[in-house]
Amino acid sequence: MRATLLLLLLLLVGFAAGAEDVTVSFLGHSCFTLWTADGPAVMLDPYATYVPYPALPQAADIVLMTHGHIDHCPYCYGETDRVTGDPITVFLLDEDGRCRQKLPPASWIITPEFSAHAIEGNHVTAEGGGSGWVCMFSFEIGGVRFAHLGDLGRVLSATQASALADVDVVFIPVGGAYTIDAAEAMTVIAQLPSVKVIFPMHYRVDGITPWSAMAPLSDFTDLAEQLYPVREIGGTQIVLNPEALPELPEVWILDYES
Repeated sequence: MRATLLLLLLLLVGFAAGAEDVTVSFLGHSCFTLWTADGPAVMLDPYATYVPYPALPQAADIVLMTHGHIDHCPYCYGETDRVTGDPITVFLLDEDGRCRQKLPPASWIITPEFSAHAIEGNHVTAEGGGSGWVCMFSFEIGGVRFAHLGDLGRVLSATQASALADVDVVFIPVGGAYTIDAAEAMTVIAQLPSVKVIFPMHYRVDGITPWSAMAPLSDFTDLAEQLYPVREIGGTQIVLNPEALPELPEVWILDYES
């Protein structure tokens, strides 16, 4: 009995040691920065100046870019000053424009403290919008498993859904035209039964987003609130902890940084 209690205590201590507060900051469009007190700041899909959200430039230690379009990879257009500091940049599309796929349990080891899985997704929608391929990323920070779906154009295949099966938090495009639309985003959420927090992204913001064909965020939230709580966070950042995530999925809306 004592041995069993000791084992349980060690397991609980080990879990608590891996659980940290993770700050999520929304910089607009598909760009987020995530960090813990002790870990690197990871930025996802920064945009070039063509997409005039006001938050960039900002600092990061690691930059993950899902594909080479102007609203996701400023480095691809010679804009090396959109992320300040001396970040490690990760771009995994090969010379043929395909993702150098690393399905779990394999991963890209980026630093000794941080690794990520890259899962290829089709950027072309069912109606023919968008082009090429994306590398969707999944990774763990502070005991929370995140996935950023880039400009995913189709609902997930069985293989893709399996590779994302342990995700707690998902950043998902919802604006349509060049990605999945609101209804397809709802299907993708249902394909990820472990997800507890959904951050919508890649939707039209009048006066900022250059593409009028994309739908506004309200098209997605009007659908989402029929199945999930939709929370207006009321700020640009929120702190997550693996021990305090909601039990059932919720959609969380962040303001973009200005």
